[in-house]
Amino acid sequence: MINFEYIFLVFTLKKKIKMKIEDISIFGEYKQAENRVTAAFLQICKVGGEELIRFVCNEIGIQLPSSEIDIHSQVKGDSSTVIDGLLQSNFSFELYVESKIKPNAINTKQLGGHLSHIEGKENAYLLYLTPDNQRPESLNEKINWASWLKINYIFNDYISSTQSDSKELLEFLVNHFETLLSNLDLLKTTTAVAEDVLAEDDLMVLAGAVAEGVALNYNYYICQERRFFRPVKYIAFYNRGQIRYVFRSPEPPKESINLREIPELEKYLLQVEPNYKDDLRKVFKLEFVKEVGPILNDTTDKNGRLCPFTYGQPRYTKLSVLEKAKKTSELISH
Repeated sequence: MINFEYIFLVFTLKKKIKMKIEDISIFGEYKQAENRVTAAFLQICKVGGEELIRFVCNEIGIQLPSSEIDIHSQVKGDSSTVIDGLLQSNFSFELYVESKIKPNAINTKQLGGHLSHIEGKENAYLLYLTPDNQRPESLNEKINWASWLKINYIFNDYISSTQSDSKELLEFLVNHFETLLSNLDLLKTTTAVAEDVLAEDDLMVLAGAVAEGVALNYNYYICQERRFFRPVKYIAFYNRGQIRYVFRSPEPPKESINLREIPELEKYLLQVEPNYKDDLRKVFKLEFVKEVGPILNDTTDKNGRLCPFTYGQPRYTKLSVLEKAKKTSELISH
């Protein structure tokens, strides 16, 4: 459950503790971390409704029953009578969620008890969410599993593609969910995890009103500290309604950096941020790869009106897809 009073409290907390406002999550009601992160996950699923729940389950490998209404005529039951008509929906399921915030923390006795909730039920599922890099060996084929990192990817993928009426609220909640996961150290990226969810030519598209010029002139992308991104090799920028340039990120980004510590950024600080106050940033080193397109924006909101492609969130696609695209709509499904 979201503690909405907490949204107000974070503004006063900023004065009392040495923490940036963007580093405080609104999901702060439960003292126990596992309860807090589980409640956040469930609340986002509730706001997203059936569409988001199905999206998450499909990505994890859970096949929920259909919610479509089937029409039947002349239905014969167990008796000798025939019913003239029947409207029927099979959308009925139970999804049990067990959260762990430490790796290798599966309790076999607890697991046995949880399995009793789904045994003998047709559409009952047990989902374990853990920070492990790989599926824990103690989870058998009856149990579904995902890492917190992958859940965060799935939520962001959904926001990138949905036209739901709840999109803006979901974006707000997912951003705070990401902050919560980061604060609990649940977004560690390892080679094993990256290989599971990413490919060699994965590419991230970022808002580029300022960042595109910085990348072209100084070969860096600079953003707020502790902002979360998927590990990708390529970065492009959406600027002025189009995507034109592709860059390669030759090394992982550096976290919590004072820009004055990077000699290459001396000219940047002089020309772009002369009043820089030594606040810490996340920094990507970039190498120019090529010019593409331009790929023109044709992204629309739920009312059919043109809206920004990035919409406050990074978009993920493939370099091979970007190279062939003419419009941003050709990138969304990837």
